[in-house]
Amino acid sequence: MLGDASSYVNRPPSVLIVEDDAQLGEAIGFCVEEAGYEVAGCAQSVDAALAALGRWTVDAALLDVNLQGELVYPVANALTERGVPFVFVTAQPASEIPEQFRHRPVVAKPDYAAALCAALASMVPLPSRADA
Repeated sequence: MLGDASSYVNRPPSVLIVEDDAQLGEAIGFCVEEAGYEVAGCAQSVDAALAALGRWTVDAALLDVNLQGELVYPVANALTERGVPFVFVTAQPASEIPEQFRHRPVVAKPDYAAALCAALASMVPLPSRADA
């Protein structure tokens, strides 16, 4: 039944991907889905990510730090305000992340697949198979 609250109980956690490279965003999305999560969407800019947060409820987010010269920190602030966990997925050194976000997980590009799944699982566990 569409709109039935029980249909949301067993859904996999949804993840917003914020990545300016469309191919990489798709590859990350594939990893996310293979790990058992649902991709809520992929945003390629800060404005698109903030708009997505206004439209969708997400359980976690994966954030590229540098979106074609635009830093993702306004999205990180919005997620923090909403209590949504997130991981930075970046080629930049963790030391360049502002102090207020240094406690957040950082997964290095390009070798992200296993670390990405582990970071998601530590923040937003999947429902057990018995619940699904």
